Amino acid sequence: MKLTEARVLVVDDEISLREMFAKWLRASGCADVRVAADGEEALAAIQLAPIDVLITDVRMPVMDGVTLVRRLAEEGERVACIIFVSAFSDIDPREMYDLGVEAFLAKPFRLEELATALNHAIADRPTLWRTPMAIPPRQSVCFGADPDGDDQATEYLRLGRGGFSAHSPEPLGLGKIAFRCCASSGQPELMGQGYVRWRSRVDHTVGIEFAYLDSPGREWVVEELFNESPRSFIPAL
Repeated sequence: MKLTEARVLVVDDEISLREMFAKWLRASGCADVRVAADGEEALAAIQLAPIDVLITDVRMPVMDGVTLVRRLAEEGERVACIIFVSAFSDIDPREMYDLGVEAFLAKPFRLEELATALNHAIADRPTLWRTPMAIPPRQSVCFGADPDGDDQATEYLRLGRGGFSAHSPEPLGLGKIAFRCCASSGQPELMGQGYVRWRSRVDHTVGIEFAYLDSPGREWVVEELFNESPRSFIPAL
C-alpha cells in the first residue's frame, strides 16, 4: 500500500495536534484523512467506514487509546496499522503489540519519526526485512536448542505481522538482538535480527520485532502472513 492509497484516522483530544497531523498527512499525499477527538468518536467512525491506519493518542477523555484498541479487538474490527502516540510509559507493550499496535512514539517527536513508522507499517511485507543492521546486535539467542546443543523443533513460536513470540532459553535485554529459530516440521530455519520489544520473567517469554530475515526464512514468513493474516503485530504467547 502507498500512503496516497491509505485511509488514515488521527485521534487526539488536542485539536491543534490532530489538525497538524492531518495537515501533514494531506501534504504528504494522503487523500483520505479523518480526525476524531477521542476513542468513542474514533470507534463510531471506524464502524461507519473502514480505515487502514489508526494514529491515536493514549491519554484522552471519554475513551482513551488503550480502551479504543481493546474495543476494536472485541468487536472484530481489523485495522492494518496502529501507531500509539503518548507522553506516558505505563502501557503494557505485550498486550498492545498483541492487539495490533505497531509502533510507539513518545511525545514530543519529529514528524520524520511518524513518517518512518507510517511508511514501514503500510509497506508490503515482501519488501521488508531484507537489509541487515549496519551495527550488528551484541546479544543473540537460539530458540529450540537443548542444553546439550541438539536442535529441537520450535513448536511454541507464534508469528505475528511484524515479529514473533517464544519461550526464551535465557534472560534477554530489551533492544537489538540476533536470533536463530530451529526448524519445525515443514518450516525452514528462521535466522535474522530484530528488537526485543517485551519480556516476561514470569513465564520466560519474549516478543521480538523483525528487522532483518535471512532467506528462505523470510519467504516462509511472508507466505504464512499471507495465508493467516494475523491481527497481532507481535502475538502474546
